[in-house]
Amino acid sequence: MLRSRMTRVLAAAGLLGAIAAGTVGAGPAHASLARGGTLVPTPGQVLPLHGGTADSLNWAGYAITPATGITAVSSAFTVPSAGIVPPGFAASWTGIGGYTSSDLIQAGVSEQSAVTAPVLGPQYYAWYEILPASETQISGCTGDANCTVTPGDKVTVNISLAGTNLWSVSIADAGHWTWQQNIAYTSSESSAEWIQEAPTLVVQTIPAAVGNVSFGPTSTYTQNGTTYTIGGGPTAPTLINESPGLVNEATTSPLASDNQSFNVCVYAQTCAAP
Repeated sequence: MLRSRMTRVLAAAGLLGAIAAGTVGAGPAHASLARGGTLVPTPGQVLPLHGGTADSLNWAGYAITPATGITAVSSAFTVPSAGIVPPGFAASWTGIGGYTSSDLIQAGVSEQSAVTAPVLGPQYYAWYEILPASETQISGCTGDANCTVTPGDKVTVNISLAGTNLWSVSIADAGHWTWQQNIAYTSSESSAEWIQEAPTLVVQTIPAAVGNVSFGPTSTYTQNGTTYTIGGGPTAPTLINESPGLVNEATTSPLASDNQSFNVCVYAQTCAAP
């Protein structure tokens, strides 16, 4: 409902004031406060498992939800530009797990409204996360030790099983830097996602005004040894809108003809395919 959105605006604004006053946490958000999370469905909703549309309080994008066997996921997206207001937070990422499970391994880029940057640290940065831990900002990238992220950059993310409970996570900012690390994690391998998220910052926040976020041209997953595009596999993808009530905070477009590319339109009720 509209009241729900206003409540989240006030919560985000109040949280910024508390952090600035030193009464909540310490250090930049990406180090100690920000965290992505599993999908939070709207109250009372039964999540579709094979195709259809889901409404969420924090995710917009696509998910593939077989029972098990997801061992790799890849994504390409253009880093959006976050506006000044509202005081929101956003993250563009791909991952495995988290749709109906409590585990999630994910990596991507965070974007913050400009008004939050003086209080919470960098406005744009790359990270990985393994729940239940908070996100880890990456550093030491080849080509740029600071792993600088700028709106308009073309970022690719690849997560793949490299051994028993060992995952290879790589992120690249085209023409600027690359990063890779093997991370130990036990995954249910239960779903694959390509998501634009309003992450939790102590309280559930609203999304930053990032406009239309473009995913693609690469959005693939590997299930039981075979690699598919989002729309080209044996399981129909589930389209997810971020909808706290009567209106969407983020609307996901249909897939383009390549079965991989799509848009997420933030603070828009319609969203055209690329």
